Amino acid sequence: MDLSSDESVSDQPKIVRETPTKKKKKGKQIKSEGGGKRKKSSIAWDHFETISDDDSHVRCIYCSAKIGSLAKNGTTAMKRHTQTCKKAPFNLDKNQTVLNFEYKTRVNTDGTVETIKVPKLWRFNQDEIRKALAKMLIVDELPFSFVEHEGFRHFCKVAIPDFVPVSCSTITRDCYGLYIEKRKQLKSFFKNLSSRVCLTTDT
Repeated sequence: MDLSSDESVSDQPKIVRETPTKKKKKGKQIKSEGGGKRKKSSIAWDHFETISDDDSHVRCIYCSAKIGSLAKNGTTAMKRHTQTCKKAPFNLDKNQTVLNFEYKTRVNTDGTVETIKVPKLWRFNQDEIRKALAKMLIVDELPFSFVEHEGFRHFCKVAIPDFVPVSCSTITRDCYGLYIEKRKQLKSFFKNLSSRVCLTTDT
């Protein structure tokens, strides 16, 4: 049976060439299409808090100054203010000491035990507190997101007002840095231990 030219063409598989489309770059969206909350992906947000009735500004947690925070402008203004804020603890004199008291137990001559206050000089150190925080997360097996919980940040604000709570990504790097530091100490310990064993065997 003969097929017409139109029918023979229609029976053949059609080759459709798709127009190549550009792949969208993956990245964090600063603001959702529906006008949702802005994602705090920058470390600049560690020093500011949102204002409930003002979406275009944020408030500095140290001096309460209002800084513009529109998505199109980025966080440049926030970072610039943080570097010059006079009330920010990291811009103050870090060598300044604070007079504090610690409790010690004293045994008197008559055999009685007494608890007394002893003056103690304490120096604020942001790096040492961050290292202690990283150690706490590792020892207690806490998630990295713990540092961004509202309860923990409120605790820091009351207990250590000068301490700047870090973000989840920052504490992750701190924990990894603590791991690298401990690994170097172990390597050095075992290296010295093996050399001592060799010297002992030779003698």
